[in-house]
Amino acid sequence: MKKYSAQRHFLALSFALTLPFAAINAKAAEPVAADKSADDAVTLAPLVITGEKSSPMKGLDAPDYKSGTLTSQGVGEAQDDFSHMPGAVAIIPAEKFSDKFASNLEDTFSFTPGVFARKRYGQEVRLTIRGAGLSRGFHLRSIELLQDGIPLTQADGSGDFQDVDPLILQHIEVYRGGDGLRYGAASLGGAINLATPTAHTAKAENLIRIDGGSFGTIRGHTEVARIIDNVDFFASTTAIHSDGARQHSREDTARFNGNLGIRLNETAETRFYFNYNSVDQDLPGTVSLSNAINNPEAAAPGSLAGDQQRNVRSIRLANKTSFAIGSDGVLDVGGYVGYNSLFHPIFQTLDYDASSTGLFARYTDEGTLFGKRNVVTAGVRAGYTALTGNNYVNAAGNRGALIQESSQDSTSSVIYAENAFYALSDLAIVTGLQGVNATRKYESTVALTGVHKEDDADFTSLSPKLGLLWDIADGAQAYTNITRSYEPPIMSDLTQTLGAGTSFTPMDPQRAVTFEMGTRGTTKHVAWDLALYRAKVEDELVNFTTGPGIPASTFNARNTLHQGIEAALSLDIGALTRITHEDKLILEQVYTYAVARFEGDAVYGDNDLAGSTPHVYTAAIRYRSSQGWDIAPKVDWVPDGGYVDYSNTQKSPSYAMYGIEGGIDVTPTLRLFVEGRNLTDEHAVTSYTTVTTYVPNSLIFYPADGRAIYAGFTASF
Repeated sequence: MKKYSAQRHFLALSFALTLPFAAINAKAAEPVAADKSADDAVTLAPLVITGEKSSPMKGLDAPDYKSGTLTSQGVGEAQDDFSHMPGAVAIIPAEKFSDKFASNLEDTFSFTPGVFARKRYGQEVRLTIRGAGLSRGFHLRSIELLQDGIPLTQADGSGDFQDVDPLILQHIEVYRGGDGLRYGAASLGGAINLATPTAHTAKAENLIRIDGGSFGTIRGHTEVARIIDNVDFFASTTAIHSDGARQHSREDTARFNGNLGIRLNETAETRFYFNYNSVDQDLPGTVSLSNAINNPEAAAPGSLAGDQQRNVRSIRLANKTSFAIGSDGVLDVGGYVGYNSLFHPIFQTLDYDASSTGLFARYTDEGTLFGKRNVVTAGVRAGYTALTGNNYVNAAGNRGALIQESSQDSTSSVIYAENAFYALSDLAIVTGLQGVNATRKYESTVALTGVHKEDDADFTSLSPKLGLLWDIADGAQAYTNITRSYEPPIMSDLTQTLGAGTSFTPMDPQRAVTFEMGTRGTTKHVAWDLALYRAKVEDELVNFTTGPGIPASTFNARNTLHQGIEAALSLDIGALTRITHEDKLILEQVYTYAVARFEGDAVYGDNDLAGSTPHVYTAAIRYRSSQGWDIAPKVDWVPDGGYVDYSNTQKSPSYAMYGIEGGIDVTPTLRLFVEGRNLTDEHAVTSYTTVTTYVPNSLIFYPADGRAIYAGFTASF
C-alpha cells in the first residue's frame, strides 16, 4: 500500500456526513441562531461562583459569550474559573483566529505569551512551552494535551497534532508549567485543553465555511447544532486539500467531530464525544541552510527517493458525566477509548497500530474552611496505551523486507489535588500535590536473526505545589508559586533506533523545580499578562539528530536551567487617544524571552540548549469599524533563531514576517474574510532539528512558507 486513495472525493463525502442533520425539523429543536443571547440557553449550575468581581482574564473588546452547561463551560465561565489560578494561564477564544486559515496549532497561538509554535510541514508543529521538549524533532513531549478536559496524549505522555481541528474549537486553555495541575499535569511545559462547542454554545444551528488560496489549498467545513428537549448535539466535518508550499508536501485531510449531551435531571448531565481523522501527508523533509534560504520550495532528496509520507487514521470515543453536588460542587467522571493507525515511510517504513483507554474523575467545589472561602480541585485518572508495529525497509514509499516486529505498552496513573484557601478576602494560599505511577514495557523480534528481547521500566513520584494569589483590585491580580514537576520518559525516548533495529535504552525521569511570579488584569482600555519564571531541571530529556533522516536519540542532561519572561499587552489606543468613537483601534503585543542552557555539563559547559529561541515578538493593530468590518496588519519578529547545535557553533537566522487579516459582516449571518501571510516573501527558517555539532550543509532545516493569500466566507442559518 503506497498511499490511501479514498481522499479523491473527500470534499463531497465530508459534507455528506453533516448536511443531512440540517434537515431535522427546526420546530422540534430549540434554535441556537447566531444572534441568540446567552440568557436563552439552557444552563445548569455554574462550576465556580465569582461574585461581583470582573475577571482579569476577559481582555479588551470581548463579546458576551453564551453560557455552557454542567459538562461544558462557556468561554466567559472559563475566564471566571481561571481567575482562581495562581499562575500563568491563558484563554484563547476562537474569535482570535477565526479569520485566519488556521489549519494547525501554530495558527492559534500567535498572541499567547510563553507558547512557541512553528510549523514543520502540514499539521506537524514544533510546540514548546518554557522550553519543554524544545529539542524534540517530531511530535509532542512535556505538554499534556486534552480535549474537553479528557486526555488526548497517550499514556506514555507523547502527543500528536493530527487529531486537532482548529475550526471546531470554542476556546483553548493554556496552563503554563505547574498550572497544569488543574488537570493532573505536573510537567515542565504544563497543559493545553482544547474546548469544543456544544449546541448551547455553538454559533448557529447550521454553519458552512469555505476557504482556501495559495499552494492549491481548499477547505470546506460544516456544523450542525440542535437542542431538543433535554438532548443536544453538535456535529462538524472539515476537509482540506493542499498541494503544499514545498515540493512533495501534498495534504488531504478529512475530519468528523461531534458530541451528544443528555440532561439526566436538574443535577446531572452526560455527554458523549466522537472524533474521526483521516490525514494523508507527503513529507518534504529537512534541507540544508543554503537551500532553505535560496530554494525553499525544494524537498529533501531522501524524501523524494523514499516517497516519505505520514498517513494517519484515528478514531476516539469519550464520555463525561457531571453531577452538581451541593450549591457549588461538581463531580466529573468518565472515560475514553481510541484507536490510531499509522503508515509512515521515512528512513524505514513504519506500520503501527495503537489503542488507548482511560478513566478519570475530577471534583471541584467552592465552600468554606475555618469560616474562610475555600476552592478545591481533586482528581484521579488512569490510562493505558498498547502499540504494535512492524518496521520494514522503505521500498520507495512501500513496505520492503520486514526488519523488526515490536510491541509497546504504557500505563499512567495520576492522583492530584489543589486547594485555594482565602486567608484574607483578597489573598489565597494555594497548595497542591500530584502523585504519579507509570510503567513502560517493550518487546521486539528482529526478523533476520529471530532474536527476541523484553524490557520494562516503572516510575513513581510525588510533586508538591505552593502558591499565593492576590486580588489587587477589581479585574487585577498578582501571583507567585513554586512547583515540582516529574516526567517519565516517553516510549520513543526509551526505544531508540540504533543501526537497522530498535533497542530499549534506559532513561532517568526528568525532574524540575519551577518558581513563577506574575500579574494579569483588564481595565476599560488596557489588558496585560506578565509572568517571570525560573526552572532548575535535573536529568532533562534532550534530543539530537544522529544523521540525515534518522529519528532523534535521547540522553539525560544532568543539570539545566530554563528561565524567561512572558508578556502580553493590549491597548485600546482609539479610546486612549480619542481618535475613534464608536469604532475600535486596538494594539495587541506579545513578547517572549526564553533561555534554556546547560549548567556545568561535562561536554557542553554552560552552552545554550539547541532549539532555544531567545526572543519572539508579535504585534497587530486591529481596526474594527462600527459598520461591521475590520482589518489588522501584523508582524512576527524572531530577532534570534537560537542555536541549532549543542556546541553553539551555528544559529538559525533571524526573520520578520508581515501579514494582514480582516473581514466584513455582509449580513448578520454572512461574513467574508481574507488573510495575507509573509507578504514580503521572506526566505526564512522557522523550525529545525537539533544536532550535537553543526556541520556545513547538514540537512536539518525547515524553510518558511512563501507569500500566501487565503480568503473565504462563513454562512450561518
